[in-house]
Amino acid sequence: MSATTSASNMELPPPKDLSHHYSRVTKNRVASNMKAFYKYFSIPGIGNLAGGLPHPSYFPYDTLEASTALPNRFKPTPNDPVDPPEEQLKATHISDGPAASRVLVPHDSAATNPLMKIDLNSALQYGTAQGYPPLYTFIRQFTRQNLYPNFQYHDGPEVILTCGSTDGFAKTVEVFTNIWDEQKDWIREREGLLCEEFAYTNALQAARPRGLNIVPVAIDEEGMKASGKGGLEDVLAHWDFNKGKRPHIMYTVT
Repeated sequence: MSATTSASNMELPPPKDLSHHYSRVTKNRVASNMKAFYKYFSIPGIGNLAGGLPHPSYFPYDTLEASTALPNRFKPTPNDPVDPPEEQLKATHISDGPAASRVLVPHDSAATNPLMKIDLNSALQYGTAQGYPPLYTFIRQFTRQNLYPNFQYHDGPEVILTCGSTDGFAKTVEVFTNIWDEQKDWIREREGLLCEEFAYTNALQAARPRGLNIVPVAIDEEGMKASGKGGLEDVLAHWDFNKGKRPHIMYTVT
């Protein structure tokens, strides 16, 4: 990042504080007390037994090797039409394109920077909740430079590594919604979730046990409709408070 970009970033306002949308469980969470000991583990002769980390010499792998496709093996398709030309798909084979690139991950890396240290010693070890540092750093940088290059708040967007879309969505729902029980809670306390009328089933199944009022919004070829019959504006304008309060989260894949 250049000095000019860094200076302009400092002039941006901070991101909006949305912590008032946190669930009761989220608001009660505190940092792990165990992490306070980690500052001592860099001292020579100090062993880390706090988290039950296995010694790297016991890892059953010496190296990890793979052949990966070079970026230009796959040809981009036009956005219109949405689907790629059928003839192009028929003519595509896994062996098309240039030769693959060989990747070798050693057991131990000499790199001292944890953001550049890629080896089995660190990859197979217990890590932080943030995720594997080299992978996290790459995805964060890619997101800022390519997906959201024109962010309008200080320090740009953040990323969270998960085990998949359902895992990530389940964690998000837990962070922002409270469990509602029809047998003991007021209907006015029931929280809502907006989603497209055609949505990923597993995501909705993760939300339903929490008692959320899941309300679909109509879509067209470009995604969720902002206006018109069944669109977002129509759904919110005619919100049925007999089924719960207005939603503060939305699940969309388009």
